[in-house]
Amino acid sequence: MPVHAHLCAEARVIADLGDAQRIAHLAEDHWIDYPRARQALQELERMLDCPERTRMPGLLLHGESNIGKSMVIRKFLRAHPPREFNTDTGLLQVDVLAVEMPSAPQERRLYGQLLMALNAPYRPGDRLAAVEFTALTILRKVAPRMIIVDEVHNLLAGTAHEQRASLNLLKFLSNQLKCAIVALGTRDALAAMQTDAQIASRFPSFELPRWQENEDFRGFLAGFERQLPLRQASRISGSRAMVSAIMSATSGITGHISELLCRAAEAAIRSKKECITPELLQSVIGARSFA
Repeated sequence: MPVHAHLCAEARVIADLGDAQRIAHLAEDHWIDYPRARQALQELERMLDCPERTRMPGLLLHGESNIGKSMVIRKFLRAHPPREFNTDTGLLQVDVLAVEMPSAPQERRLYGQLLMALNAPYRPGDRLAAVEFTALTILRKVAPRMIIVDEVHNLLAGTAHEQRASLNLLKFLSNQLKCAIVALGTRDALAAMQTDAQIASRFPSFELPRWQENEDFRGFLAGFERQLPLRQASRISGSRAMVSAIMSATSGITGHISELLCRAAEAAIRSKKECITPELLQSVIGARSFA
């Protein structure tokens, strides 16, 4: 049996390093596979593979803040990096183009985000017509198969007119470029999109919900533990006390769960315990709020 058999292959290597290096490793992002995230990735792949047709697919991936939406998208983007730099056009060739809805949801600023994501020239002072012409010309050359727009709930910072214009722009881009559009946001984004029946029909919702205390949650905790570079097994998922304590402290929010477990792992390293115990977990929970 290999040393540190309770860990995944990468974590076994890290577990043999010094304390400072292991603690630094805990601060990095780590992908933990779980059923709902896997379903989201499968849906994104299905949309990316969709052939050109009159009505291209759309999706609203929504959930509470820190629930894991951005982690899913980063995982998807790693699987579909830019293909190459086209020396003739001076542009990146991409299958998936990811941008963020501006804090002030205006069409000109959203076009600007698209241009900057492609390293294309953009002058914020240009009129909407000029920016739109430039953006559409370049986007047709690049021909992305999917555009992802994060922070769509920023729509609510705009006027009713700006909200409608930005939502219609997403539909317009899909029609003009024949590409899939994925919007990401909180429940506020769902509310904003449901104000327009046509937009709502173009962007069916896919929710990343809070965790419930069930087998999926215990499976997620087991997968997370395999990534923690501790030299002894903690067996978190098999401890009813620790599972309940984690759920209670984090309200089932993925990002809070990640922060709690990483801080507990850091405490286990610093204390030389090398595993997370119910007592250590409670001491970490008692030191600060994770909800």
